[in-house]
Amino acid sequence: MPNALTRDIGFKVGPLLLEVFAKHYRKSDGEDGEGVKLRKNEILFDEAFNIVKSFLNTASCHTVEDLQAFSNTRTPSPPWVKVVRTLVPMTSCDQAAKYLVEVLGGEEFCRKLIGGVKWWQVRGVNGVDGQWIVARKDWKEAQRRHKRSDRPQSPSREDGTATPQPVEEEATYNKDMDAMRCILFLHGGGYYFGSVDQERYSIQRLARKINGRVFAINYRLAPQYPFPCAIQDALAAYLYLIDPPPGAPHTPVDPAHIVIAGDSAGGGLSLSLLQVIRDAKLPAPAGGILISPWCDLTHSFPSIHTNTSTDVIPDCGLSFHKPSTLWPPPSEEVSTRVHASLRHRIRQAFKLDGSAQYEATETIIGEQAISVASLHPEMPIEVGSTTDLPSVSSKPTLSNQRIHLTTQANETLEIHRQVHFYTENSLIVHPLISSSLSYLGDLPPLLFIVGDKEVLRDEDIYAAHKAANPAKFVISERSKELYPPLANIKPEDMKPTSVHLQVYDDSPHVLPILFSFTTPAKFCFRAMAAFCKFVTKIPVSPPLTSHPSFVATPAENSRKGSAEVESPVQSTGVSRHCSLSPAPDSRKSSLGRRISARFSRTGILRHTNSLSAVPVRKDTQNIDLAAREGKPSLRPGTSHSLHEGLPVPSSTLGSDTTESDVAGPRFNFSTPHLLTLGERSAGEWFTYTHIKDPKNWECGMIRERVSTDGIIRPLESEEELDAMKVPEDVVGSMSELTMRRCITVQQQFDKKFAHTYKSIDKHRRKNLEQAKQDTIKQLSHLRKTIINKDSDKKGSAAGEQGFKEYLLSSPGWSWAWALDEHENPPPASIVSRRDTEEARKLAEVADLAILGTPRTFSGNNLWSIMVNFFTVTPGRSRIEKSNEALAPSGDEPKSPTRRSRFRRMFSTEQFHARGEEKATDAPKA
Repeated sequence: MPNALTRDIGFKVGPLLLEVFAKHYRKSDGEDGEGVKLRKNEILFDEAFNIVKSFLNTASCHTVEDLQAFSNTRTPSPPWVKVVRTLVPMTSCDQAAKYLVEVLGGEEFCRKLIGGVKWWQVRGVNGVDGQWIVARKDWKEAQRRHKRSDRPQSPSREDGTATPQPVEEEATYNKDMDAMRCILFLHGGGYYFGSVDQERYSIQRLARKINGRVFAINYRLAPQYPFPCAIQDALAAYLYLIDPPPGAPHTPVDPAHIVIAGDSAGGGLSLSLLQVIRDAKLPAPAGGILISPWCDLTHSFPSIHTNTSTDVIPDCGLSFHKPSTLWPPPSEEVSTRVHASLRHRIRQAFKLDGSAQYEATETIIGEQAISVASLHPEMPIEVGSTTDLPSVSSKPTLSNQRIHLTTQANETLEIHRQVHFYTENSLIVHPLISSSLSYLGDLPPLLFIVGDKEVLRDEDIYAAHKAANPAKFVISERSKELYPPLANIKPEDMKPTSVHLQVYDDSPHVLPILFSFTTPAKFCFRAMAAFCKFVTKIPVSPPLTSHPSFVATPAENSRKGSAEVESPVQSTGVSRHCSLSPAPDSRKSSLGRRISARFSRTGILRHTNSLSAVPVRKDTQNIDLAAREGKPSLRPGTSHSLHEGLPVPSSTLGSDTTESDVAGPRFNFSTPHLLTLGERSAGEWFTYTHIKDPKNWECGMIRERVSTDGIIRPLESEEELDAMKVPEDVVGSMSELTMRRCITVQQQFDKKFAHTYKSIDKHRRKNLEQAKQDTIKQLSHLRKTIINKDSDKKGSAAGEQGFKEYLLSSPGWSWAWALDEHENPPPASIVSRRDTEEARKLAEVADLAILGTPRTFSGNNLWSIMVNFFTVTPGRSRIEKSNEALAPSGDEPKSPTRRSRFRRMFSTEQFHARGEEKATDAPKA
């Protein structure tokens, strides 16, 4: 049965579509001037924009749990996509934890900064959920290349074990995929919702565009798992790729063949992951793709206020939802009582020696929050006074996380709540949370995809320039205190990062993810594919000509304000047209254009007097491919079919997908967009042809604007960009304008959901009472289990001591933090809570994951089996036939039938084998 959010959205979509359709074609002069060009020209984009914005606004009136459940709904993959579901094992997670603790400053510093080193390693799944995603066309091509090669098959990693028969073809990872380039993808969702299923189409399309594979993960979400849980999962996935443990289906992936990508919060997480990889001195990936990354959680840049009406993000942001037992966190009194009770019960149950409570200095990092009352006339919007964030406390509570500000009118503003789900208020400015405040140099090449009309525009532009020229930007002392790797860095030691920045006109947040069907998104995918192929050194067919992009070196950035080098073609002002094919019939073309303007997939009326031809530089007009083949050169005033003499992509690499979409056009009567000679489109091959070293670009930074038709032009100089006008003392501070908006929205929600808080208190008391019984039961059972195991080997006395050592060495155990007096989880962390049903279930699941306790057959197990039995993958029969045709002759085991699968699912041996393999099932029903 769908949750409340699904039903609410279902009732609103129909009327909203009709309303937007009517408004879109209304020729009122007053409405004609409103909005942006992209919404006026493409009705599909206009409809989708309003649906997404309405959904996010509606979601704020529902609980966090409802939104998480909605975004985690499993979506099937089309038949042309191969999906392999896997689990990043705990060995990779433990390895990632060691690196992360080291980067964060060591165990002692972690206890002071984030409250310990154990609580954030507890998880409800025995690993990290991941999926390999690849287009079948590219996989089949890789399979053919693998068969043609003379090298022998690599030996199996599973010693002495028979190859299991796959239940479904999608459940098998093929060795042929090892040679393909790889993208590690991190989904978006404000760190507290979203999943791979939510963005499956865009991920599949990206895999198809690069002719490679994508490894996408479902990292742990806030507020149940706040910072640094998500970073640990992302790092574990990266280590799993480059250093897989024994038994992993894939061979180690060369880091030079990996690109880390993410959108929104996933983009911010990708940027944090790249910093951790750099500071841990791990092998760096080939590059990073950052799609509208969330780089500044302090909201200190102007676009967060000026672009609210042109973006899909709600005016209140992504920090407010209908209250529930999960959010907001319980009061300080309840949290303190629960923590003390859990510690007392577990120590009493195991008769551990009581020791004095670990008392640390309350304030360890930063000064007391200071208000700065000043005006900033250079900014496009007046933000008022600013204030620092609260100091970091070893014992985070709601009281020491308050934000204070005094305005110029001597008015006091206070925020008494946690602003973001992802972290406490004192850690918002941490360099791994707000990357725009960090040192972004010495990273692999980065591609920034930014929408000009999105609220995160300015912070993304700022971060891109800071990465390309880090010595020009000051790293605050507080950032150095919060993140030890930055403590001793000096401007002369800073190394620039190669950056390609693309700002898309009229585009909202995460353009290629939410609006992948639009014209600019098509060019966006082309740009991402071109970047991936370049940094991973995939050989591509040479372009007709070599042509520099709009580039700027660090020296030119500082001398001219990042003024770009103008291409020779644009300076000549030449306007030429070339023909790709004979001119179509004018009547058909006119009719196609009229229908395409309303119903085609791109939905845009395209120009008829331009062509996607490669512009030729003045000094290379006679050195094109046609001339080398003895054919007439492409000269001004002549027409030449560019289909003749075009190089054919090597069959060993797969066909190029620059001109193809994943599923093809929805309708076939749209007119192709044509370019004049002086115009260039995003994602063309020659964007990087002038760069000799893919890791360190001679140009330093490529700065482009992309029109709604995909045409690129130089980005304005730094002096003209709003992002670069923000004073250093404002960046990373909480402004008066931001605080007023937060306080106003909070007052509205408190009034609207006043009655809800009463029911929440009732549910919390009920859960706490039930948790007491669960705790006694679980601790008694766990103590007997471990002591019996150790007693069999060493005797009773040794068993008691061995039990204590076992618990202290198991950071993933749900009670490990309570045994360590140095651990102080954040109030919102589900690990230290027992006032929600999910928290109680987590304690049981985490115990099963650590101890491997035998389980009985439950209603949830039965439901899972029935769903798998009655679910048939779309296009399965056709896929099986094609696989049978490709499979070599021989006595190979046939794929089990549905009936045999059903019997095996109910088999006792098979059920317990699955239970030992992964402890991820739901608790007993």
